[in-house]
Amino acid sequence: MTLQQIVRLLQYADSALPVGAFAFSCSLETAVEQGVVYDAATLREFVEALLRQSASTDGIAALAARRATLAGDYEALLSIDARLIRCKLNDEARQMNRRMGRKLAELGIQIADDPLLVRWRDDIVANRTAGTYPTTQGIIFALGGLDAQALFAAQQYGVMMTTLNAALRCLRLTHYHTQRIIAQLAPLIEELYDQVRELDTDDMHTFAPVIDLLAALHERGTARMFMN
Repeated sequence: MTLQQIVRLLQYADSALPVGAFAFSCSLETAVEQGVVYDAATLREFVEALLRQSASTDGIAALAARRATLAGDYEALLSIDARLIRCKLNDEARQMNRRMGRKLAELGIQIADDPLLVRWRDDIVANRTAGTYPTTQGIIFALGGLDAQALFAAQQYGVMMTTLNAALRCLRLTHYHTQRIIAQLAPLIEELYDQVRELDTDDMHTFAPVIDLLAALHERGTARMFMN
């Protein structure tokens, strides 16, 4: 990987990337309210569950979108996007994916005005596709010359940092706790990549009933610091 590619990876993996991730908690807000997460140990378990769930859906979709972009198969991108949005069982998860995906597409055009990305953004605006965040990530990483490992690392890191940044506002924890969790879970991301790197959208699956229940509770709950 060249220095330019490393900088590009850091740019798109940055938790400060202006795509609105700060507004979401990946159901952590309700997990704290319901007493599921209450300290660093339970937070680590929660983030690990999120990473595993995300790898088998968002991770597979992002990698498939990268392959489709490199192959010039736009219809495959539409299919990947449609399949992924159907994996999102609650409205807030769908909203998160759509909003962040559209923001990323708009940002990508400002950075590199590629015709494919413009077409993708236009189809999102016209509601011809959901424009999920992982699918858009796959497109942008392919156009930016970044490999599959970099894409998967950024996708998983994004899930982790969205949740951990929210944790600093929901729990009495410090940055030391969250940074330790990142270090502890880094080997898991490599393990998950090895599990999903050869899979396609037919292999996408999700089973995280506790997280799904927390997401459903948030839609009707009173805690509203975050949008999910």
